[in-house]
Amino acid sequence: MVLVPTPVIEQAAFAALTLHGATAQNARPVARSIALAEAEGNAVCGLFYLPHFCAQLAVGKIDGGACPTPTLEGAVVRVDAAMGFAQAAFATGFPLLTQTAKTLGVAAMAIRNSGNALALGHFVRPLAEAGFFSVAMSNAPASVAPPGATARLFGTNPLAWAAPRREGPPILVDQSLSAVTKTEVLMRKAGRKALEPGWAQDARGHPTTNAAMALEGSLLPFGGQKGSNIALMVEVLCTALSGGVLSVSASPLGSVEGGPPRLGQFILALDPTRFDLGFEEALAALEAQVTAAGLRMPGRAHEVAQEVDLAEDLWRNTLTLAGLG
Repeated sequence: MVLVPTPVIEQAAFAALTLHGATAQNARPVARSIALAEAEGNAVCGLFYLPHFCAQLAVGKIDGGACPTPTLEGAVVRVDAAMGFAQAAFATGFPLLTQTAKTLGVAAMAIRNSGNALALGHFVRPLAEAGFFSVAMSNAPASVAPPGATARLFGTNPLAWAAPRREGPPILVDQSLSAVTKTEVLMRKAGRKALEPGWAQDARGHPTTNAAMALEGSLLPFGGQKGSNIALMVEVLCTALSGGVLSVSASPLGSVEGGPPRLGQFILALDPTRFDLGFEEALAALEAQVTAAGLRMPGRAHEVAQEVDLAEDLWRNTLTLAGLG
């Protein structure tokens, strides 16, 4: 293992992305998201994806020179990611989203034609830090079969939400709607580790703990049919409403095949003070009850480390991609 400062991880990711064809404007929010994921201990959304992004930039699956275009109509911000990074599209629309939410009390952003959103917590955290309650979601290439189905219908379709707190980091929840992320399955396959029961099924619809068989089959939704219903909602909001392609038509995020994924994201921002001036007091009371029950509010685990322990081969590969190895 090698101990690497978080800013150095961001600098190396930025150098790798720009070296492989991304403009600085497009690379910066992606590099920041990758470094934050590593600093939060969220390896499945960190440097694991950097080689994929670099390869996809090189062949044009991701347009590194994309110019995301935001438009505003009423309380709705629409952003065409132009086959580029979802993070760059969000950064472009963020000022309009927050300004509109402050003016009207509520605003929504719909992103289309984008790539991998990585950790959606990085979409809602800055909104919560700006004082907004926020929800973000994204569809993904189909890898999940609802209970009773053998065909993949949904992606992992992650969903995150965050609430501002008077003191300390926001309350933040960020989770996929599958029982496990596809990236975790890929990492377990590479490490020759078994999956947990209830995570996946094989191509014939039989439960499996074999990662390779799971990739040939499908992931399962968390919570059975209830989780599948929420994944369906995400699919509707990120495709039919936002303009992303259906998960069954999206190209893989971990290869250079299939052209741009053309995914969609949906983000909602609410100004709590426009709903009830007692929001902060009620939230503090709720947190006190959660603490008294021996629990902690979600989000505390997302505090950013200043240095990260990385596997030596992962860091060496990162430096090579950045032209620094």
